[in-house]
Amino acid sequence: MEPQKVHEREKVTFRHKLVYGLGQAPGAAFGGFMGSIQTFYYGWMGLNYRFIFWTQVIYAIWNVVNDPLFGHLQDKTRTTKGRYIPWIRWTAPFFTLAFIAVFFPAQTWAFKVSGESTQWILALWYLVTQLAYDTGFTIIYIAHVALAPQMTMDEKERTQIQIISTLFNIIIGGIFTFVPLIFLVDPNLQKIRIFQIFVVIVGLISFIPWPILVRTIIERKEFIPPKENQSSFWENVKHVLKNPSGRSYIFYDGISVFLFNAVFVGLPFTLEWIFGMKEEYNPGWGLVDILPYLAIPIGALIIGIFIQLKIPKPRSERGFGGDVKTALMYSLITQAIGSIISFLGVLFSTNLNYFELNLPNLAWLISIGMGITFLGFSGDMIYHNVMRADTIDFDEISTGERREAVYAGIGCIFSKPMISVALISVPFFMSLFGLVPAAPEDPTNSRLIVEMGFRNAALGVALGVFLVPAIVAIIGAIAWKFYPLDKHTLAEMRIRLEKMHKKKREERLSQNDMEIKKSE
Repeated sequence: MEPQKVHEREKVTFRHKLVYGLGQAPGAAFGGFMGSIQTFYYGWMGLNYRFIFWTQVIYAIWNVVNDPLFGHLQDKTRTTKGRYIPWIRWTAPFFTLAFIAVFFPAQTWAFKVSGESTQWILALWYLVTQLAYDTGFTIIYIAHVALAPQMTMDEKERTQIQIISTLFNIIIGGIFTFVPLIFLVDPNLQKIRIFQIFVVIVGLISFIPWPILVRTIIERKEFIPPKENQSSFWENVKHVLKNPSGRSYIFYDGISVFLFNAVFVGLPFTLEWIFGMKEEYNPGWGLVDILPYLAIPIGALIIGIFIQLKIPKPRSERGFGGDVKTALMYSLITQAIGSIISFLGVLFSTNLNYFELNLPNLAWLISIGMGITFLGFSGDMIYHNVMRADTIDFDEISTGERREAVYAGIGCIFSKPMISVALISVPFFMSLFGLVPAAPEDPTNSRLIVEMGFRNAALGVALGVFLVPAIVAIIGAIAWKFYPLDKHTLAEMRIRLEKMHKKKREERLSQNDMEIKKSE
């Protein structure tokens, strides 16, 4: 068989860009629903905060282990289909079933129904299904992000691939972030049943992209090192941590993941306890009434996409003359400023009191703050994987080999625990400020009761959703200044990489085909 001919300047077709981007759709759809997991388990099922804390600690420990492990295993894989495609093919059904299972605990386990007696069973279901879901997510999306850097070395094409992926992420993720809110904001049993039907439908439809992707995307064999050049697990870890851009990437990954999860975990609670969408306490006030306040952040998210796309362009193209580093710095700064403004809007609203759930008289300030936050929110979606690819390129120049899956895996040693921190922090502040699950004997219809007054309830949500993310974004912006790959460094890297890849193609294509045949 003739070795596959791949040229450095061969353009990636729109079809391949589209199919690769389509692979983002299942994760975006699932992520939209998983963003409401605390609304479901804390707000509806009444899982106590202390159980959430300990299960998330276990979840975080597994997340530290599983990403580097699967990243290393994938980079060691050798088949005729490549290193990553087989992992996607065989994990997709498990991933789909695990997602569905997360939202199907028995309703009799709810705290409002059975009290303390079933809390440990509910916590076990909460933990095991999340572990299964995250394992599937880890395997598939380490493989998925590992495919992107080897599709092209061209920064413009990489950005185009990521833009298409981002469009799927924003459109699909946006739809399925807000769809659950219809059923989980101020929920009842009928709403929950309809929500669960949607979970099943979304799970089954979201399986479809994977067979399309594994039949379309072809891995580039010149990037697969011979077996004798394969680094050990600990050698890979050492290479990643020695890479200065790798260290920056790991830290940024954790910061960005926390910010994303804190916002969307807290959004349903924000609509309920800050914007007043609780029928029992604020009758006659609903989604239509707060649409003007939501229009600002939604519009800002759309405008923010166009701003972000303008930043990493030369001045001659009417851009801001920046780069990916500049775009992500802008993203962190806007999120910090916007979140602080929103928190101050809650803190200084004078009509919030102990006895009534009122719309804050500074609601427009809260909305404007959320708008500023969302102006930069799309930056991570567009440039996160581009930045990871640049980091992998930098490592290849230093070590001679590419570690796509290793970087995707080891990069998560900070980000995956930060998911748990985000999932813990929002209910922690709600519980600290007296917004807790209702016991079976409680006379209210609400699944959450207000023990310290409505003002404190709003402040608890605002702390978890606005102030803490603002502080994290500021820390992230300070650290991000030390990311070493600016546009001048990247330009020099491209020249060196072209020479390296030309040599690798000549040496490896036929050699890899022979090795893979022997292994089979």
